[in-house]
Amino acid sequence: MTRGMTDDDIPAPPWQRPAKAAKPIRRQLSRDAIVDAALGVLDKEGLDAVTMRRVGQELHTGAASLYVHVENKEELHHLLLDRVIADIPLEKPDPTRAVEQIKDFVRNSVRVMASHPGVSQIAMSGLPSGANAMRMMEYLLTLLRLAGMPDQVAAWAGDLLGDFIPAIALEQSFFRAAGITEESMAERIGQYRDYLASLPADRFPTLRLLADNMVAGNGNERFEFKLDVLLSGLLAVASR
Repeated sequence: MTRGMTDDDIPAPPWQRPAKAAKPIRRQLSRDAIVDAALGVLDKEGLDAVTMRRVGQELHTGAASLYVHVENKEELHHLLLDRVIADIPLEKPDPTRAVEQIKDFVRNSVRVMASHPGVSQIAMSGLPSGANAMRMMEYLLTLLRLAGMPDQVAAWAGDLLGDFIPAIALEQSFFRAAGITEESMAERIGQYRDYLASLPADRFPTLRLLADNMVAGNGNERFEFKLDVLLSGLLAVASR
């Protein structure tokens, strides 16, 4: 059976104007739509590309249209951060598991931030102020107090963990961006171990002695060690 013909199967007659290319449909502008577009640019092109002009291009409009909803690039970046951290899961605070819940919160925060390279840089650049940031801070401070920390220790512990999380996430995102795999990292670490062991013994006796220890363990084991030291130290300070 012969397939029915459509207008696309035959050339247009000479008296008919050729069809114009369809213009991109302009998305209705709103703050949410702008942040959505900014997140797409971030994930594809990195933080440096997230400018008012570039996001405007993504929305098929000029940068001037964005300023109606977002004050400037700095505000856009912090709105972007607040959008991303909304994906951090929060378990109902449990006084009997407060310390483990703090660790889970840190683990999940690092995972979410590292999945969007550049977000951790935003987190380091100013004080959190978005609705989701406030929700995260409220949750973390609640857990720190449930873990037995006095109010001042809890407040400063929140600040400490707020520095720790984006720093670890930034390191992980650098590795991903560089295409570093577990295999390539293992090879690099092996070379580094050999380098440490080759240093002059009279000048670097401790580095030579600890060459194997310096490179022992994988990235997750090192992360868990740092997290355990942080929480153990905070609890020790709280008990003083």
